[in-house]
Amino acid sequence: MTQGNMRNDRRSPQGSGQRSTHQHNERPNPPEIRFWTDKEKRLVNPDLFSKIAYEWSEKISGWSESGDVNRQKQNKNKRSQIRKFYDEVLFFYDNLKNKPKENFKQFLPFIKMIRAKVYYSLGRKHIDNDFKEMMEKCLNQIEDWDDFEVFKNFFEAFMGYYRFHRPSD
Repeated sequence: MTQGNMRNDRRSPQGSGQRSTHQHNERPNPPEIRFWTDKEKRLVNPDLFSKIAYEWSEKISGWSESGDVNRQKQNKNKRSQIRKFYDEVLFFYDNLKNKPKENFKQFLPFIKMIRAKVYYSLGRKHIDNDFKEMMEKCLNQIEDWDDFEVFKNFFEAFMGYYRFHRPSD
C-alpha cells in the first residue's frame, strides 16, 4: 500500500470517514527495525522512517487498513502514554545534542533505563507487548550518539503515523 492511499483505506464502506468497531484478525508482524543499512558509511535504512515506522504504528495502534479496531488495544497504548516515552527521548536528545559526543556514554545507561519504564508501564497495563517489543528492538541497537539520533528520528516518524492511526485519544 502506498502512503498516499493510507487514509482512504481506513474509511468505512459508506465513505463517511468513521471507523468500524468490530474486531479484526491480527496483522502479520511488521518489518524488522534495523537502523542502518551500513553504519560505517552512515547509511540509514531507507525504509526506517516511512514503511517501518508506519507499519509499527499501525500494529501498536490497533487499527487495521480496513478501519477495524482491535478492542484489546483500544484501552492501551494511548497516545498520551506513548508520548511520555517520546518526551523522555527528546529530553535526552535536547540535553546532549550540543555536548561533545564523548559525553554520550555517560548518559547511555539512563537512556537504556527507558526499558525499565516500559516494563513498568506494561505491568500497569498502560501499554501492550507490541509497544514493549518495538522499544526493546530500538533500545538494543543504541550504542552511540549516531544510533540514538536515528532512534529519535524513528520515534518521531512513529509518533506522526500513530497520530494518523489514533487521532482521537
